[in-house]
Amino acid sequence: MNNDNINLFKFIHLDISEIDLDKTIVIPAKTADDITIIHLYAKEKDTDRFCDFCNTYSCIIHDRIKKKINHCTILEKRISLIFYQIKYKCKICKSTHLQIPSFIGSTKSISRAGELEALHQLRNPNITFDYVSTSLSIPETTLVRLFDNHVDIKRHTLGKRLCFDEFYEPKIGKSKYCFTIYDLDKSEIIDILDSRYKDVLLDYFYKIPLNERLNVEFVNIDMWDTYSEVASKVFPNATICVDSFHVIEHLIKAMDSIRKRIQNSFLSTKDTDRNGYYWILKSFHYYLTTNMDNIKYTRKPRSHYSYLYTKYDVLEKVLSTSSDLRVAYTLKESYREFNITANYDEAKEKIPDYIEVFKASKFPEFREFGRMIERWKDLIINSFIVVNGKRNSNGPIESLNSRIKKLISHGNGFKSFERFRNKTMFSLNKNEPIKY
Repeated sequence: MNNDNINLFKFIHLDISEIDLDKTIVIPAKTADDITIIHLYAKEKDTDRFCDFCNTYSCIIHDRIKKKINHCTILEKRISLIFYQIKYKCKICKSTHLQIPSFIGSTKSISRAGELEALHQLRNPNITFDYVSTSLSIPETTLVRLFDNHVDIKRHTLGKRLCFDEFYEPKIGKSKYCFTIYDLDKSEIIDILDSRYKDVLLDYFYKIPLNERLNVEFVNIDMWDTYSEVASKVFPNATICVDSFHVIEHLIKAMDSIRKRIQNSFLSTKDTDRNGYYWILKSFHYYLTTNMDNIKYTRKPRSHYSYLYTKYDVLEKVLSTSSDLRVAYTLKESYREFNITANYDEAKEKIPDYIEVFKASKFPEFREFGRMIERWKDLIINSFIVVNGKRNSNGPIESLNSRIKKLISHGNGFKSFERFRNKTMFSLNKNEPIKY
């Protein structure tokens, strides 16, 4: 075997002096399902080896032990190694020990190249331990032990702009919700905690050095009192912002509640009403809550609604079912447009006006929304502050949470929170290290 073959077969950390290259045999796979076998022989050394038990150079070759280990995949073909290990025996104390070559990994049943290949596959959030175990012919318990030994991710340093959020996972944490800290500037997870309880969060953040916490300038949260209280205590220099995503989410829920109430007013006549108002509101309800730019409409000639040629015809038909619905939709769209286009100074000026308009609305759902934004007014206004050309937002962490839920779903759950935390950060962050 020459140096080109050594590189070809991915012998990571191979010390050539350990292997008798002249005796090395490669048996290629005959069929697609076969495994290429490489026979490696340890090189015999003329000098006696050191004995760790009696501290003398008195070990001689006693035997060779045949050992098979998983190696790697090359061009979708599995490679296995049969390594003939030298067994040494001390002439003085009669103790024995095996030569451990440098290319064998920490699991002793997989080469280092095989271990690194398995770990790199696990970086994919859509790939599970079971899949890697099957594809690389590694026992799942061995793979899990390998992952636990070599992936231990520490908390990242706090950035200047943080996002707080939670995701529901009742089986692995101390509570039903796990807590995520996200760096908005670096687009990476700082840490994941197994609880969002106030005392747990305070204890966690107070363990972080004060000078690091003082560098935090913005904290983006949803409208949950615990996050606001914790952020104000542990980050004295930070501006706390209520993410506009959650404000709009509350507004959309209020709009949908109004639509349902109006729709149900047509329930008793839904089968006799020639205008079909009930079915129009039921079929096209999302037109009232979704940005029109995101709606795709294709006219179906044989459909009951074939006379509606464009999505704007559909919207007009929906709004024509009720004058109250048109009023509510107009107010909802006004605030949504304001939320997209306003700057910080405009927000300070206009949000108090919007609060009064919503609180004076004839719709109880909008009155409740007005009281909500009045309570969080200052923190909502803070979200209009622009940093590096972008508003403070929890949007990235909301997207992250959906990816975390997919990771949990693909993995059929996790029994260990630490393993789940490491797998999540290892898969969703860039360039998380592997301990070797």
